[in-house]
Parts: sequence; C-alpha cells; structure tokens
Amino acid sequence: MNLRWSLSLLALSIASGAALATDANVEAARRAPQITRAALEDVTLLGLDGIQHRLAELDEGSALVLAYTGVGCPISGKYGPRLSRFREEYAERGVRFLGINANPQDTLDAIASDAQELGLTFPVFQDLRQELTRRLDAKTTTEVFVFDGEGDLRYRGAIDDQYTLGASKPKPTVNLLASALDAVLEGGAPAVTESDAPGCLITRITPEDMPEAVTYSGDIARILQNNCEVCHRPGQVGPFALQTYDQARGWAEMIASVVSEERMPPWNANERFDGHFINERRLTKSEKAKVAQWVADGMPRGNPDEDPAPREWSDGWRIGEPDVVFEMSHWLRSGEPLAEEGYRVPREGTVDYQHFTAQTSFAEDRWIQSMEIRSQATDVVHHVLIGAHDPKDGRFRGEQELINYLAVAVPGDTPSVFPEGYAKLLPAGATLIFQLHYTTNGKERFDRSSIGMIFAEEPPIFAVRSEAILNQSFEIPPGAEDFEVRTETRLNEEVGLISYFPHMHQRGTDFQYIAHYPDGSDEELLFSDYDFNWQESYVYPDPKLLPAGTVIECIAHYDNSAKNPNNPDPTQAVHWGDQTWEEMFVGYYDHVIPLD
Repeated sequence: MNLRWSLSLLALSIASGAALATDANVEAARRAPQITRAALEDVTLLGLDGIQHRLAELDEGSALVLAYTGVGCPISGKYGPRLSRFREEYAERGVRFLGINANPQDTLDAIASDAQELGLTFPVFQDLRQELTRRLDAKTTTEVFVFDGEGDLRYRGAIDDQYTLGASKPKPTVNLLASALDAVLEGGAPAVTESDAPGCLITRITPEDMPEAVTYSGDIARILQNNCEVCHRPGQVGPFALQTYDQARGWAEMIASVVSEERMPPWNANERFDGHFINERRLTKSEKAKVAQWVADGMPRGNPDEDPAPREWSDGWRIGEPDVVFEMSHWLRSGEPLAEEGYRVPREGTVDYQHFTAQTSFAEDRWIQSMEIRSQATDVVHHVLIGAHDPKDGRFRGEQELINYLAVAVPGDTPSVFPEGYAKLLPAGATLIFQLHYTTNGKERFDRSSIGMIFAEEPPIFAVRSEAILNQSFEIPPGAEDFEVRTETRLNEEVGLISYFPHMHQRGTDFQYIAHYPDGSDEELLFSDYDFNWQESYVYPDPKLLPAGTVIECIAHYDNSAKNPNNPDPTQAVHWGDQTWEEMFVGYYDHVIPLD
C-alpha cells in the first residue's frame, strides 16, 4: 500500500519500554517534532545517478525505513551489511529501505563508492541541502526512521544495541529496528518508539553556507544552450553534440577541464576587457563554478520535467532571405571551375589555405545592410575570409585583396547585420575572393561556401570599412621563443572603430592594439592570447571614436621554438607568407566614417 505522506507524528512514549530502554542504553533524548504532510512531501533528495527525487515519489510499500549513513563513520559502516540483510528479509512484506547521507563533506562519488564497498542492497540518496535532516531533526549517521503504510512515523532511533561510541557487544541483545518493523507490519505499535542512535554526528550546514543544488535541469542545460550549443550540435564545427543530459554527462570531465582552463568557450581577449565586446563568449565566474560543482557532485540530473525547452536553430539564413547569394565557383589561381560537388576536404592531414572566386554582375555599386557566410561542411570549415576586388582599382592582386576584407566568418560568431544608416560597399562588377581554412576530422567532406547579402534600400549615412595594419618584412629567427613584431598606422580622419580581427599563423602567441592619441595619451584597445585554431573578431556595441591624428599600433609575439607544439619547423627562419607553415602579421579593424 502506498504511504500517504500525511506524516502527522503520533505522540511517542517510551514508558512501556522503560526497562528495555535502560538495558539497551536507548534512553529517550527528545520528543520528535510534529510533522505534517506539507513539511515533507516537497523534500528533494539526490540519487547517486544525479537525478533529483521528491520524497513523496518514494512512498511505495507497506512501510518505509529511512536509514542515515555516512562515509568514513565506523559505526555506520558496521551497520551497512545488517541493513542490507534487513532489506532482503523484509522485502517480501513490502518494506522499502532508503539510505540517506546528509554529510556536507561527502560527494556523490564517495557515497557511491562507499555503498558499493559495503554491499548495500538498497538505494542511497544525498540530502544535499539537509532539507530532510532538518525537518526530521536527525542527529547521527546511524539513525533510522520507520513510517507505516499510512505515512505516520512510528519509530526513530538506533538499529540495535550492539555498537556504541568506543564500545561494542559480540551481538545485539535488543533488536530495536526489527521489533519496530514487526509491530508496524502487524498493525500494532512498537514497544519502543524513540531511542538514541549512537553514531557520528551530522554537521549542520548554516544558512549562509547552504549549497545550491546544481543540476543539469536547473543550471547546466541553460549554460550549454547559451554558450556551447552554437558549435556543439550536429553538422557544426564542434566535434560532438551537447544538447541532451546523456551527451553532457558523457563529456562532463572534458567539459570541466576545458572550462577551468578557459579553452572553452573559445574567447582569447584578456579578462581586463570583459564586457567591452558584444560577442564575448566567456563564461561568468558563477557559471564556471556551477560547471565545476556539477561534475564534482556526480553530474546531478535534476527533474527532467524542468529541462529548458530545446533551443531552435534555423536551417535557413539567419539574416532573413538574402537579396542575392554568391558561392565560390572557381579556383583563384588557375581560374578553373570548382568541381560540382565542391572542394574535397580529405579525411586527415593539414590543409593549406584554399582560395576561390565568385563573380558579381552588378552594373552599379551596392550597399550591403547585412550579410552572412554559410558553408556546406560546417564541421570542417574553421573560418572563411572574403575579399572584394574593385575592377576600377586596376590590377587584380589575388590573395592580397583579402587585406581589405568584405566579410569574415568564424565558428560561433553572428552574421554581419549593420544598424540602420550603416552599410558596407560592394563595388560594381566586384570579384569575390574566398579564403577557406579547413580542419580535417577523419571524415571526408565536400564544401561550397557562399555569402548571402541584403542591400540597403538607400545610401547609408555611415560607410563601414575594413582596413589592415600589417608588417610583411619581418624575419623570425630559428628557435626564437618570444619574437616581437610591431607596426602602426596613422588615421587621417576621425573614425569610429567597431571591431578588431587579429591574424597570425601557427607561431603567433599574442596580439595587441594600442591607440596613441594626438594629446600624447595612450589607450590599450585589445590584448588577446592568440590561438590559430580559434581566430576571433572582437565587436564593440557602439563605435569607439578615434580623432584624426591617432596612431594605432599593433604588437605581436611569435614562438618559433621547439616548445611550441604547433610549430611546423623550429629550425627555419620564418617570413611572411600565405600558407600556414609561413607567418602573417595583420591587425584587421572595421570602422565607420560619415558619407558626404
């Protein structure tokens, strides 16, 4: 019969068992507080599988025994096998046993390991926030509570009289738990209804130290949805999906590691720039702490009914239906058409940067209000950089057209959507140059990346322009561990900076932008720990105004030593070059200027 958790506590008396209590050292220590159904039915306990359970859900059986346990408590350990034996003996009579651990120092992993070593045959739950413990006023790690089929508490106290602190008998002389169960199952009242339970005292958590129960349902799912799922879902650059509890639990240790080392989410701007950029992907300290606690606690599941709704990801264009789409169609250097299935990305190996073109056909200049780069093989496309050659500028410069790029796409970033009155110029008859960085993942893929554009209905007030601060004349000596390269540019007019995009290759370690103002003052605009595998843009929420005469200086460092695991060859001097085994020094920046 199901326990009906009214749990109004019967008046407990030990008068009828006074002599027995004295012999068994079970003098009553206190009278139990009155407990109503409302006081216990909302208590939640954490299973060793990390799933939260309401105590009201565990009310099956003709009687229920809540048995407190504790990792490392000698008396609790000695009683473990006995409780398992009782559980087996009384199972046929419908009695359910639940172990309760309320020790704040015991983790789920420790509780599970201890239960396995003790051979416990009943489930053990963690009273993480000591909700049940406070309401029952449980004191020690050997205390048991017996509820009858009506949901009334009929006995609380010791299991028997064999073990006490510092002493033990060869065998028990008074079997308090067994006697209470027998009486309850026969419809009667136990002779002893309350006794002291010698064991290790349970440390009570103060309200200010009360841990927040971190669960997948309540916390982790939202952190993953907001910060990880953009890449970690099928078909994206993340190597595995993180959209379900089972997926997150399976990768939990890896998640905790990369989060603590700040390798994920990928965001390389120094912490002193936190809050400066609208596309920042750094987890907050609170979110990092929750991830660490969740893994340390054994990846608690929480209540699946409280999982956030699955995040919906658009299969179409995020900018809306484009006015025009251009896809890479020809090889840049040879001019040959790309195969119909697209560029073949091999299963393994390093793929040098690939360059393709697409021809526009507009007879007049157009102003781009928003644009989005899409790739067919998103799981192997690391970044796409697109430049536009203006035929009015004369000689076609090939890869050099990328210095003043039109668009860039890196995993996790949002499309370029400019505010009203802002737009970027697409010159009439422009040839688009696509630079693709592919990263192999063991699977053959085919890609034909494209760019969709939505045009402004009228000329903008501000033109968005992309510029590059570069140094092409450096030489990095063999074995150099911290080689510095600098260069600068002077602004001839007032501009509004809107983003930065530093670019180096596999030896780059950090990149810095500094503004030297006409009044002699300086300001650091960005310092990023460069990661070739996660090249990023840094976007302001509003333009940052720099006066005419400002000098923007870029400073970068390179590691050409054997200590750099990405170094292709530390024995060679390194110069400027397009391919990954060469090097680059480019400080891209986007800015806006008013149109006359």
